[in-house]
Amino acid sequence: MGIGPTKTLAKLANKLAKKTAHGVVTVLPGAPLLDAYPVEDVRGVGRKLTAKLGADGILTAGDLARANADTLRARYGVTLARTQRELQGVVCSELEELEPDRQQIVVSRSFGREVNAVEDLQQAVSTFTQRACEKLRARSLKAGGVWVWVNTNPFKAGADQYHPSKAFTFIGPTCDTREVLLIAQGLTKAMYRPGYRYKKAGVGLLDLTAGDVHQGDLFAGIDLRSHALMQVMDQANAKFGRGAVSMASSAWRQAKTGAAKPQWAMNQKNLSPSYTTRWDQLVKAR
Repeated sequence: MGIGPTKTLAKLANKLAKKTAHGVVTVLPGAPLLDAYPVEDVRGVGRKLTAKLGADGILTAGDLARANADTLRARYGVTLARTQRELQGVVCSELEELEPDRQQIVVSRSFGREVNAVEDLQQAVSTFTQRACEKLRARSLKAGGVWVWVNTNPFKAGADQYHPSKAFTFIGPTCDTREVLLIAQGLTKAMYRPGYRYKKAGVGLLDLTAGDVHQGDLFAGIDLRSHALMQVMDQANAKFGRGAVSMASSAWRQAKTGAAKPQWAMNQKNLSPSYTTRWDQLVKAR
């Protein structure tokens, strides 16, 4: 946990807290530790800026906070000038109490093991698609399109590389998992090439619109049962746990029946305990 009077200082404190035993750090303007904090790790400073700042003798967050404001703004622009002011304790970026409207929803995971069978790849995409659609409905949105991609392992030396992606635009916005899943599975099958070992896949829902606004189509009717069916699925999963009701093409049904995890499932060997959602994982004070 990082604490500070501005976003930039709080983010800086958060990074320092990860390296401490107690895990909580507070940073105030002018704190001595700013002189030991690399400028490249400051929120809003990228690699290109780091090289230019270094040439001007600005190597740490403390150097950036003390730099001449007029010169800094003239050379690097208003964005870095705001970062400097935040390091000085002046709020230039307000906290967002309400989440802004989403432009897209993405669910992507790296596989625990590489897969080469199209069935495994489609099962992973199916699971990600259902999760993305759940998020979509939870925000009362509809998607105008879907984007699917699969990747081989770019860090595996000597392995054949393949990184395809395909997108599809719906006739009308939808939040029906069945409609999205039908297209996502088709895109996956179209991209699949035998002989490659796939390490990652993802699904993105695009062109999001409000769920209560529907642009009709002259040649396509509206399935009045769609909304009711999706509502029942979400209510059942909320009451009995995710995957209680799901599509047969996903891996959730296997987890419920006690079957072995699919080959593509994440390892999660270092998964943090669910302190706030699981009774059996509550912290015990002695």
